[in-house]
Amino acid sequence: MFRKLRIKYISSIYSSFSTKAEIDPKLRDGFDSKQFKPRHHPGRTNRTKASIPSTIQKSINTVLDDNNAKMYLEESKKLSNLLNSRLLPPEEHEISEKAAKIHQNVSRKFYAKIKKEITEEEKIGHEKEIQNAVFNILKKNVYAWGNIAYDKATCLQYLMSRAAPEYAILVRILDEIKRKLPDYKPRNFFDFGSGVGSGTWAVNTYWKNDIFEYFTVDTSQEMNDLARLILCNGKENVELPYRAYFQRQFLPASTDVKYNIVLSAFSFFELPSMKSRLETIQKLWNKTEDFLIIVEQGTNAGFQIVNEAREFVLGIKNENQKGYVFAPCPNDTACPRFLEQKTPCNFIMKYETLPFRCKTEVQADLFSYVILRKGVRPEDDPQWPRIVRAPLVRSRHVICRMCTSEGELKEIIFSKKKYDQETYCCARCSIWGDELPVK
Repeated sequence: MFRKLRIKYISSIYSSFSTKAEIDPKLRDGFDSKQFKPRHHPGRTNRTKASIPSTIQKSINTVLDDNNAKMYLEESKKLSNLLNSRLLPPEEHEISEKAAKIHQNVSRKFYAKIKKEITEEEKIGHEKEIQNAVFNILKKNVYAWGNIAYDKATCLQYLMSRAAPEYAILVRILDEIKRKLPDYKPRNFFDFGSGVGSGTWAVNTYWKNDIFEYFTVDTSQEMNDLARLILCNGKENVELPYRAYFQRQFLPASTDVKYNIVLSAFSFFELPSMKSRLETIQKLWNKTEDFLIIVEQGTNAGFQIVNEAREFVLGIKNENQKGYVFAPCPNDTACPRFLEQKTPCNFIMKYETLPFRCKTEVQADLFSYVILRKGVRPEDDPQWPRIVRAPLVRSRHVICRMCTSEGELKEIIFSKKKYDQETYCCARCSIWGDELPVK
């Protein structure tokens, strides 16, 4: 199922950087000629904050007003909290192992109290009591996972609470492709778990004039209706602004048609097991022409889903189906954060809340993601280290904690005294999630 991992000793503290780090030699002339500036170096993201486009905002406000959504404000906050606190559904073998341990403990304590010999009939009765006790304990100790039923009211609550952060996060992620491949022009787009349509809004931010086909999948018909209504400026019985925009409730089985960009954002928590998640990843990868993007909440559970997808795709042996990590990882080795099992590999994105019956605020959301690209990693891929935690900026030095092309977490202290001006300034101007163009 997953690649066999060679796990070395991994310290819980970032290992020190043993070699000198300096600006990538290929960029040195660019810095000398002022083509590049440290504040806007090639590894910096172009998106640190985002807000939903004004036309989409206007449509959303129309839809919310028409449905008297003001009464859902408090419920939308509760839904958002629920989504951010969800755990993965427990696997059957995990439940069985836990039940066996509980049964062993309960049986030992139960029979320790009985000092006389018991008949076979009494033993059967005692076993029923033990089974009931085990069941009651198990109920309290196993996460009660369940699907969320997205009826019309829940869809409106989702729109109010999740549209803004999800759009901002997707814009940030798609910027990785746009920044590294400025001439790339996708022709079609597939969105699994499309929700209110934030994936479509995000790809149109960069490639509206290039994409001619949109294919979205969401099991909730109410969610599909809401997404279509938003694209039609909040008006029903109006022709869609796109010629080829298709909506389905289930993932098509056919793999004949492939899509340049395949996206699954904040959707895999609805699947009941690891088996179903991996089967879905395989189907999505089969539909991928260029990029498969998996995005989830920046929690431990969300990161686990993203890492499952990463390991599964990188473990594919078929030469025609092989791929590599385009972002955020500069390597295809086992994720050091996952091996440590302490903190998720996540990033942060600022966004402006929807201006519906309240003032716009700037908030932030954590997310985990992976962009997988079909094919073999190009030989000229620089594989610059990725900054995986907020740099610690101090007087005359800055501490950057990074994931490197060797698959290791390393910490470098860039001081003004020991490093050249371009290297030091690039490190000082970088933020959490940027690539640092050093070798």
